[in-house]
Amino acid sequence: SSFLAVVGAPRGVKSCVFDRLRYSVKMGDRSVYKENTSVVVPVGRAFVHPKFSTVKVVQNDLALLRLHHPVNFTSNIQPICIPQENFQVEARTRFWGSLGL
Repeated sequence: SSFLAVVGAPRGVKSCVFDRLRYSVKMGDRSVYKENTSVVVPVGRAFVHPKFSTVKVVQNDLALLRLHHPVNFTSNIQPICIPQENFQVEARTRFWGSLGL
């Protein structure tokens, strides 16, 4: 099980941290047309990258979320592997994963 989730676009998370809004993480939902395999867990605390900036260019666009309670891994909920430092990502890549609708 895991308590942490990584978010690749903390703009909303940053407002959550400062505005004290409540957020949840939805995991395991593969398709809106098939059986619901999702789990929704409230976020306990958000850690936005200390050098996150939207001045001129978005930089350090990453946040770490501490979930309110552990989540068990399933066939639809799995951890990701962090790529090596020299791993190149094509511009405009929005997320790690695939669309299997």
